Amino acid sequence: MKKYEQIMRYAMQMELDGYNFFKEKAEKFNNPTTRKLFLDLAEVEMEHLHFIKEQLDEYLETDSFNIKLEGFSRDESNIFESREKSEYIAETLKESDIPDLTILRMAYLIERDYAEFYRKAAESVDDEIAKALFNKLAEWEDGHERLFKSEYDRRMKEYMALPWGG
Repeated sequence: MKKYEQIMRYAMQMELDGYNFFKEKAEKFNNPTTRKLFLDLAEVEMEHLHFIKEQLDEYLETDSFNIKLEGFSRDESNIFESREKSEYIAETLKESDIPDLTILRMAYLIERDYAEFYRKAAESVDDEIAKALFNKLAEWEDGHERLFKSEYDRRMKEYMALPWGG
């Protein structure tokens, strides 16, 4: 097995697990906007999986990664934030029958774990392109975490302000 192969294979499995989680949990929401947000994030995780697979294939074939640092600036950090504003997710979630705090919490913790994995992977490699690859993947996951964490915090604050007994 080549030096970075195991890291890449594990990263692919994490992205697949993320895809499956978000796809499955999307079905738990009654609100169509929230469901779409989770489905969209599932697709982003699948895009990450394909990207990592392409990098792994290139690495296995040539012993290097095929990314150009100057062209590797795809910024996902605001994809969901802009969708949130454009579709008024905060208002529609507030109108949901039962806010599912557990799913939102799980979502942000999953994204946090993925970002941490990628940061540790970046610290463990000596190849500058591999380091840049893992750091960028960590940034993408950080953006996903921020979205879910802020929504979780907002919803928890609302929940805690409810009068006991409804």
